[in-house]
Amino acid sequence: MGNYKTKLPAQYAPHITTNIRTGAKKVTAHIVEKEEYTIDMLAVEIAQATTVTRPDVKAVIDAFVDISMRHLCEGHRVELGSLGKLFPTLKTTPVAYLEDVDKSIKRMLARFLPGDQLVANMNEATFVMVAPKGAQGEALETKKEAIYAVIGHKPPKPSGEGDGD
Repeated sequence: MGNYKTKLPAQYAPHITTNIRTGAKKVTAHIVEKEEYTIDMLAVEIAQATTVTRPDVKAVIDAFVDISMRHLCEGHRVELGSLGKLFPTLKTTPVAYLEDVDKSIKRMLARFLPGDQLVANMNEATFVMVAPKGAQGEALETKKEAIYAVIGHKPPKPSGEGDGD
């Protein structure tokens, strides 16, 4: 498979955080999540990019999901090529005696470890600021002013710029 490069920048929105000890407010970025991309949507796109029909692609993806789940539940690591790997882990509570270990297991979890190519592609992603979900109707500049009001300061102006007063 080739090296996939994104076509569009990822969107992020500013988010105000408060330090619970000092009360200091700062701004951080949160990714604006798009609508969920389903297996059916993937199947359509894969079918359009290949000579395989959508029902055949969907059947293969469904089988892949079922078989991967079975292997994860059996304790196998599932390699996903350049995407990464899924591996099973256990949520447990430490106990004093070996005889109690089986009772300490709360549940099995699946962890995802991104592959090198996914990490490289994500490191090359570009970003664009948008208004947060709760403020989509407002202009972004108005939202920036509101954030500056909460955190108590604006960024320094580049030298040579006046206040306009």
